[in-house]
Amino acid sequence: MFGILVCGDSISFGRGESPTIGWSGRLKKYFESQEFHNCLYNLGIPGDTSTALIKRFETEIKFRIKYIRPGDKFVVMIAIGINDSRGLGSLNKLETKPAKFENNITKLIQIAKKYTKNVVVVGLTPVDEDITNPFEDTYFTNDRIQEYDEILKKSAQKNKIQYVNLFNTISNLNYKKLLVDGVHPNKRGYEEIYKIIKDFLIKKRLMK
Repeated sequence: MFGILVCGDSISFGRGESPTIGWSGRLKKYFESQEFHNCLYNLGIPGDTSTALIKRFETEIKFRIKYIRPGDKFVVMIAIGINDSRGLGSLNKLETKPAKFENNITKLIQIAKKYTKNVVVVGLTPVDEDITNPFEDTYFTNDRIQEYDEILKKSAQKNKIQYVNLFNTISNLNYKKLLVDGVHPNKRGYEEIYKIIKDFLIKKRLMK
């Protein structure tokens, strides 16, 4: 078996597109069409933060990663952080403070590495600040998102795992037109994210 586990929030879940296919659904279609025993699990939960993900993370993994045949391979993708960066009720009342976020990401990476050497941290995506200040009594800013994205990148480097940058590539597109509500991608947005992640996994030989 060759399995990919996508663990994250509403953007890995596919919120913003109906039906909720998202980038992980597109990756699932591509990946599972290659081989009968390929399987991608979308384990995204809308609203999740790194703190919430830690509570379920090892359970999600240990019941899905089972090495039975010599060629069995698994990839764990950690796609979390944008909700951690948000302000609650005000810009500076953070959901998760940076130091706590870094500690959470390190814990997630360490748990994943117990089950596979193939761990990928997925970077964060930009928002339309004209809409997200506030967004349902929460505040998302690109400066804050970039700060948390840098924590993801450094945590991946420190733990010698892969990190895929989305923010820079998406920002260089007309990204506001790729969002359905200022935060979540629309169909075109998910297509762009999917292409970046698929190409990255192929380049790093984590997928054909």
